[in-house]
Amino acid sequence: MKSRLMAIVALGFLLFHVQLHGQWKQLPATGSPPERLPDRTTLAGQSGLGPLLTAKLIDKEENAKQRRAVIEVQTDGVQLVDPNVVGREPKLDQVHVQYRLDDNPAQNSASKSWTFENIPPGEHEIHVRLAANDNHPVGMSTTLKVKIP
Repeated sequence: MKSRLMAIVALGFLLFHVQLHGQWKQLPATGSPPERLPDRTTLAGQSGLGPLLTAKLIDKEENAKQRRAVIEVQTDGVQLVDPNVVGREPKLDQVHVQYRLDDNPAQNSASKSWTFENIPPGEHEIHVRLAANDNHPVGMSTTLKVKIP
């Protein structure tokens, strides 16, 4: 009896292992280069990959001397839209960007760049995230740091 049970377990393991091993012989086609896949997040309640968001400060030191911060974002997997134009009903592939300096209110935009002017001296954080048409966050946010002299 014990040897039959072990034989069944071994057979099950072999079948399961072969099935898992043969499942992905090549990377799934996502339309994105493989090196970008780890940066993507899963949407809540959805399967598959969520949107990609990257943000960077443009000419960080030079703009800091002029008391401003210029942010540029790149997105993938979503369409940037103005929720005031398309309506507030959320759609899975429609988002806008929310730019927020420190704890100030977020600035909603369908633009891939944003400039904060007249930033007071000191260290500041700029929070960038994607939001659905109803302003609920989508995917992961990014935080940039800038020091204004």
